Amino acid sequence: MKKNLIKLAHSFAEERHYGQVRKGNKGIPYFEHIKEVVEMVKISSTKINDSVIIASYLHDIVEDCKATRNEIKDLFGRDVIKLVEEMTDKPSSSEAERWSNQIMAAKLMSVDASLIKLADKISNLESLFNDPPLSWNKKKVTEYTRWGQKVVKNLPYKNTILMRRFNKICLQIDKKLSGN
Repeated sequence: MKKNLIKLAHSFAEERHYGQVRKGNKGIPYFEHIKEVVEMVKISSTKINDSVIIASYLHDIVEDCKATRNEIKDLFGRDVIKLVEEMTDKPSSSEAERWSNQIMAAKLMSVDASLIKLADKISNLESLFNDPPLSWNKKKVTEYTRWGQKVVKNLPYKNTILMRRFNKICLQIDKKLSGN
């Protein structure tokens, strides 16, 4: 039964994110980010439960697609909505508040939410490295990278496999910014 829910989560997320694109210049469909996060979560451990995979598909759906918490709970269950809620940004009036809230919220994340959040940050930083938004200068890229590092530092659980990838992309961004 859970395998059917994984397929449903894939379809649901793909449909809800339809037409959204990454912030970069290449026009990459946003759903590619979702698939990257899911794949990282899957390769990080052989003991990942289906609810974590489902929540990986849905991690941005409440804040980006206007899906309701009740809708997610009704379709995918309590375990999934709990994880999605951990991943969902609190409404705030500024980017600075949102960034600060994520740094603080990271400290309280469950092991499963920490895993999804780490995969999310890796995907975002790899996208930033490979296809940065045209409007972002070096200062903005540096600020975003440092913020991501602060969020990850506060996670109570850091998967070893994913941390190697996270550290690698941070180093690549730093080298690119310094011109080396």
